[in-house]
Amino acid sequence: MGKIFFAMIVGMLLSLFSSQQLYAGEITTLVNKLVEKGVLTPVEARNVLDETKQKAAKDTAGGNPCAFPKWVQAMNLKGDLRLRYQWNKKKSSGERYRGRYRLRLGSEIKIIDSVKVGFGLATGGTNPRSTNQTMTNTFETPDIRLDYAFAEYSNWPWLTVYGGKFKRKPVLWQPCDLLWDSDIRPEGVAAVINRETGPNLDLFLNSGVFVLNESGSGVSDSMMYVVQPGLKWKISEGASLKTAFAYYGFSGVKGAILDHSARTNSLDSNNHLIYGYNSIGPSLELGVKKPLNNLVPYFALFCDYINNYSLSHNNQGYLLGIKFGDKKLKEKGQWQAEYMYRRLEKDAWLDTFPDSDFYGGGTGIKGHELIFNYALKKNIALGLDYYYAENIEGPKRPENLLQVDIQLRF
Repeated sequence: MGKIFFAMIVGMLLSLFSSQQLYAGEITTLVNKLVEKGVLTPVEARNVLDETKQKAAKDTAGGNPCAFPKWVQAMNLKGDLRLRYQWNKKKSSGERYRGRYRLRLGSEIKIIDSVKVGFGLATGGTNPRSTNQTMTNTFETPDIRLDYAFAEYSNWPWLTVYGGKFKRKPVLWQPCDLLWDSDIRPEGVAAVINRETGPNLDLFLNSGVFVLNESGSGVSDSMMYVVQPGLKWKISEGASLKTAFAYYGFSGVKGAILDHSARTNSLDSNNHLIYGYNSIGPSLELGVKKPLNNLVPYFALFCDYINNYSLSHNNQGYLLGIKFGDKKLKEKGQWQAEYMYRRLEKDAWLDTFPDSDFYGGGTGIKGHELIFNYALKKNIALGLDYYYAENIEGPKRPENLLQVDIQLRF
């Protein structure tokens, strides 16, 4: 792990000072600082320095004195910085204004042709549903934490296996955040199968076993099991359909107390979950390029549905949405707009996973969301996100939330 951290820092220096030679003394100073901070052990530091010297000597003999070791050159480093102004107001509560920021940095390194290692760092605390850092506490210096760390094995074109803590997108498809906050990184193992069955049709199967809580006793560990078959169909040159049907099974959840819960599921007096959660649901997205005589570059209709069949009441949820504009923001002047309506009943889904910005990430809620993004420059975008949410039962206590973002990718 220490070598990975060192590789990340050297990779950053390479990208920032590619036109300058980095001398051996500077690298030694950098490694010594990492030892001081506890990132590398003295043994790891010596190994890294020895390998760097050997690689440098080899590259010098080959006529390239400024080249970095191959394991550094193989890194694909990328990240983003988001600056945010946030306002929210809930009925019977005061208004709140916050300045927030988020920094993420990650890399993927191919070890051999069939094996890849990925890792990422991010701001934020231990909350798995947020990498935001609020501006507060008299210029306090916040922590950078491990966001994800995984190994990927792909020896066949149709199968990829993941292990560790990984991004959700490669192993589970959802068209929206009804069920999953975008910051959540599952932990465990997952397998993804993709098969092209014709020029216009691809089939896929996502599956995984994820650890929720490790209690020290295998009998009472809380686990999650996912199977999601689906397809991608190119209907015509300008239209496509992607759909999937997911099964989410849980063990060791009934009677448990899950960390980072919004405490909106049905609980007993000691905050233990009263019910089990085994859910099924389809997801769908239909996209069309340049509809209505090229009125917009892209239009899509999407929806998501969940049903906790372990129960017969307060057990369903759904989201309906549309988006239009440019499919991706790549160049200055491109834009996207999106509207969603959602309703998620009290025990349709575990309240540890939904979007934390929508009424605190709880269940038993309904409401609207509007999003607009505009590319100010290449890799720099302005984002506006507005939420209106309220409780389904009892006092409505509506909440308004507005986020204004400047997003910078590198």
